[in-house]
Amino acid sequence: MTADTDEGPDRLAALARVALGETGFERAAVWSAVGFAVSYVAFDAAGIAASAATSLGATAGSGSLAAPVAGALVALTAVGVVAFAAVGGGALPAVLLAYGPFAAILLRTVGPAPYAIPFADPVPFLVGVVEPLGLAVAAAVAVGLAGYGVGRVIAGSGGGGENDAEATADD
Repeated sequence: MTADTDEGPDRLAALARVALGETGFERAAVWSAVGFAVSYVAFDAAGIAASAATSLGATAGSGSLAAPVAGALVALTAVGVVAFAAVGGGALPAVLLAYGPFAAILLRTVGPAPYAIPFADPVPFLVGVVEPLGLAVAAAVAVGLAGYGVGRVIAGSGGGGENDAEATADD
């Protein structure tokens, strides 16, 4: 065998390790679902907290809480994706992990009215859902791949992860 044919399986294995990671899709799928649920309900919780503060006499801003809640959830999702990649998560599971929260954020900010499905004519509702979910895919790909890159840099720089154990075993 030549050197070129010996490197083929190694390159394929390295590509699979980058795409799939070492922790797999199970953890990413669970955290994606949990992230969707928590993110979707966070808008309601923020609204309840604001109305409770107003009823207690606190002066609240006249603006909507959607933007600050969405911003906090996006930042939390990005940190979660970086941490996931730093401990061995792959690029595709990182995208999956980011999709759940982003789908909830976009459904609550640009999607149809929450908790209301018009049974007489569901087509406008379904059309209103498709756009936010498509945007969520794009956002998840962008943040998932960027978070994967940052997480792998952190893992490789001594910031944690499996590379530290390998480095000390080799020394």
